[in-house]
Amino acid sequence: MSCNCHALLKGRLVRAFVVSAAILILLQITLVLVKTGPTASERDPLADALVIFQELGHRTPLLRHNFTQRLLCWIPSRPSSVRTKARHVWATWASRCDKTVFISAEPSDEVPTVVLPLPEGRDHLTIKSMAAFSYLYDHHLHEFDWFLKADDDTYVVIENLRLLLSRHSSSQAHVFGYHIDHETLKQGYLSGGAGYVLSREALRVMVEEGVRKDRCRRDGGSEDVEIGRCLETAGVKLDDSHDMFGRKRFHPFDLFSYLTNKDDFSQQSESKHFLVSHQQEPVSRAACPSVVPSRTCIQPT
Repeated sequence: MSCNCHALLKGRLVRAFVVSAAILILLQITLVLVKTGPTASERDPLADALVIFQELGHRTPLLRHNFTQRLLCWIPSRPSSVRTKARHVWATWASRCDKTVFISAEPSDEVPTVVLPLPEGRDHLTIKSMAAFSYLYDHHLHEFDWFLKADDDTYVVIENLRLLLSRHSSSQAHVFGYHIDHETLKQGYLSGGAGYVLSREALRVMVEEGVRKDRCRRDGGSEDVEIGRCLETAGVKLDDSHDMFGRKRFHPFDLFSYLTNKDDFSQQSESKHFLVSHQQEPVSRAACPSVVPSRTCIQPT
């Protein structure tokens, strides 16, 4: 009987402690949320979440990490999508890169734009990417360690991306993204919609050994396939972007598709801890036979 009473008392004390701790945490969160600052509509929800964790003292390795490598983010855009897409990207995740440039055919007062007088449209994404990487090589190669390409309908958790990149040296050729097999490419290519990131050395080799030697396609074709072909031609190998549990970090579909299993390739092993999320409609199985779901995202591990 005494043993049962002791166990019962111990259980009640544990439950009381858990409830008390939960109440204290809720009170602290409330204090954080009522602090003065931008209105909810002006804030980035992810940034708010990070602030809450900091205020509560739960300083995870992600928040404690001293990121010393510099990240440049470049985003292909066009005049017609500045107000509907680009300015919202700039107001949220893109402002957390060390430098962000939107590549467009016309200047903009709403986002930091680099004007490259090139034809617009999906049929000319290849020439825009080739020209953008050449521009970055000419103007920023030695200023930054990593170069992220992401569309203006993609969301990137920059802090998680930095954590992934911090484990690698930009003086070596590294390329991370969502891998897709291709019948004409030995190492396949990386999904353009999911975004991909090149180290300084990978950018240097691709431009010097590929683009500048006219060994890469200038325009036409599928942009991500042609970038993959250019990297392979230049001798740059694609890295494994999976996390320690074998889950993908970059995801080519929109977040809703993963949460509702609307895409054709959903698997339980897919990571739902996104680094990046893209708004592209899921491709069909026939169009992309080797793809399993995920649009750009990165999970801290």
